Amino acid sequence: MDSSPLKIVFIGRYTEGETGIVRSIQMGLLENGYQVHEINLKLRPHLIYNPYRRFGGHGPVYVKWPAIKEEVARFQPDILLFCAGGLTFQPEILEEVKKYCTVIGITLSDPDVYPTVRQFVGKFDYHTTNSVLSYKQYKKAGITNTFYMPFGIDSRFFIPREPVAKYQSDISIIGHYRPNRLEIAQSLQDIFQAKIFGRGWPLKSEGPVYGEKWFQAMHSAKMVVNFPKTGAGYTNVKVGVFEAVATGRLLFTEYFDEMRQFFEYDKEIVGYKNKEDLIEKIRYYLDHPDEAEAIARAGQERCAKCHTWKQRLHTFFSEITLKTPEKSWSDLLQS
Repeated sequence: MDSSPLKIVFIGRYTEGETGIVRSIQMGLLENGYQVHEINLKLRPHLIYNPYRRFGGHGPVYVKWPAIKEEVARFQPDILLFCAGGLTFQPEILEEVKKYCTVIGITLSDPDVYPTVRQFVGKFDYHTTNSVLSYKQYKKAGITNTFYMPFGIDSRFFIPREPVAKYQSDISIIGHYRPNRLEIAQSLQDIFQAKIFGRGWPLKSEGPVYGEKWFQAMHSAKMVVNFPKTGAGYTNVKVGVFEAVATGRLLFTEYFDEMRQFFEYDKEIVGYKNKEDLIEKIRYYLDHPDEAEAIARAGQERCAKCHTWKQRLHTFFSEITLKTPEKSWSDLLQS
């Protein structure tokens, strides 16, 4: 790479709004000083062709190249980046676009979506996965273009905010309903009057929160509980861990080995074995606020030092080699 800023066309769909992971990655690109041309598919749904009716990160979900070809060519990117959502081009189009720039796909819902995305991500120049398990699965399947890039956070999450009275609580759950979360959530609401934010909960809930309301909800909680199981039942390090820790909340999550790569249990986050252990530890840290604050502060410092999207993306782009284009964007505009 030369010293000039990378020029990146960023194609993503912001299903979780301004505080969602896709926006956070885009912010990480900007924080690295890259020139970014954004194609926001939430605002431009007509650009999507979804013949298999796949959602939740499954794919392929095709982006209509003829509809964006001219704006991409005018920007003349070094990289075209599909951010999650099972997004790609139809195979013959992808091969043609790869003659003009390096094409990268980011998968954010592994291992749940591995069965469908494995069918096409090997065709990208480079691909990333959020899951150690899936990274091994791709390699075993002969897909050699995949890098492991764990979740991170952007700088907005470290900015202090004042709590909002209607959202204030000792303990909050910020996440959508799944059946395996119900028992713990019910107990935390019964014992601690926990606030619950998210879609689909059969309990008393504040509903989903996005954008500034998400920040208000998070900053109005003393402590936050994370559930590491995915929708398909895998135990995984989720982006919610980094979101909560970056805001300075004391985070509780289950003990599991992969988490130890990112945070030290009981020094930067708090682990729990089961519902009873979680309840006991919440009571302890409510009674010992200085200890709770010290752990939360240590976690936040570790997050800022080691787990930002700015760092993740810089490392990834340092590890890959952009290819020399076979064709010129200028020629495409003139054709």
